[in-house]
Amino acid sequence: MESKNYRILVLSDLRKTSTTILKNTASLAKMIGGEIALLHVKQPLGVVKQDNQLSAVRSINDTYTSTKSQINALVNPITEDYGVKISTTFKVGNVKEEIKKKIEEFHPDIIVLGQRKSKPFKLLGSSITKHIMSTFDGLVLIASHEQKIGSDKELSLGTLNSSKNLMKMGLLEQLMKQSSQPLKLFKIKHGKTESTQEELADRHMVEYVFEPQDNAINNMSTYLTRTNVDLLFMDLDDIANTNINVKNVIGKFNVPFLLAGKQKSKINNSLN
Repeated sequence: MESKNYRILVLSDLRKTSTTILKNTASLAKMIGGEIALLHVKQPLGVVKQDNQLSAVRSINDTYTSTKSQINALVNPITEDYGVKISTTFKVGNVKEEIKKKIEEFHPDIIVLGQRKSKPFKLLGSSITKHIMSTFDGLVLIASHEQKIGSDKELSLGTLNSSKNLMKMGLLEQLMKQSSQPLKLFKIKHGKTESTQEELADRHMVEYVFEPQDNAINNMSTYLTRTNVDLLFMDLDDIANTNINVKNVIGKFNVPFLLAGKQKSKINNSLN
């Protein structure tokens, strides 16, 4: 069966963390044969600061020139190092509208949002994050500003409180084929969550089950570090059936997340 060609849209604010985020995306794209598009949008008020029309035009032209140079300086070395093509778009306008237009034009399977280094869970503009989480039906990658996906070692994958439906996700199956490491299942006990040892061995998986205590997330974060997980999958439909706080999880875990499920619109109000 022919592999799916994934389209990945990176929403970038061009901050210092953008290099690691784009490297993570390029590494993922190389593994799955993905196509990358990068979008950067500036608000008009941040570009045009004078009422004079001639000065305004000059400011817009100068901004386009300097920003395109900044984007090229970010993208070109990564394109060369990873051997993946990255198309770029820079727009001056309403951020949400420009994102909407790009989604309609590019039809991404995955949208990449960057996690800010300064705060535990401050993403690329909280209103933009909420907008994406509530309107986009595809996968959302929350990229770590520090950890790199499969940079110099074999890929290590994990899931959080996942059901058998997540195991059938094409992207997860595709990535699992590229690693001899077992899939790591992290679970906070909720009813009967444990699998039998025979099931785990047969499916090449290892399960870590935590009691639903106040320090469960901290304990899980420690095990994520110990087991060197590069990418953690979360199906929000599965998470919605537990008492797990998604904001708390993403704030505590310094690992890239891939969010799936139709519950994104229901949890986006907690992303403040």
